[in-house]
Amino acid sequence: MRHNYWDEETSKAFREMYSDPYGGIYFEPFDDVEPALQFGWNHALADEYPNESWEEVEEDLERAWRESHRHVGEWEKLKEHVRYAWERAREDWQGLASKKRKRAQ
Repeated sequence: MRHNYWDEETSKAFREMYSDPYGGIYFEPFDDVEPALQFGWNHALADEYPNESWEEVEEDLERAWRESHRHVGEWEKLKEHVRYAWERAREDWQGLASKKRKRAQ
């Protein structure tokens, strides 16, 4: 992966969503899941997966997670967060993904 698309603006947007007591969908502390969110976000925006769906890349991402992020936590416990960020990046959630791509070019 060439670029890190995760920045303070992206982190803040996810943090607000995770900590919203009415709209938040997860109960884990944000700091525990942020590495998984960052991993999913960055891989969704990377050039290596331009048009693939989650189903097409899940196995590759699991392998990459186990190679580089095993110390953060188990894939099975965090993959839903990786997928959530992947899907938000692919739908250009809050316009954040397109902003990051423009800055990285």
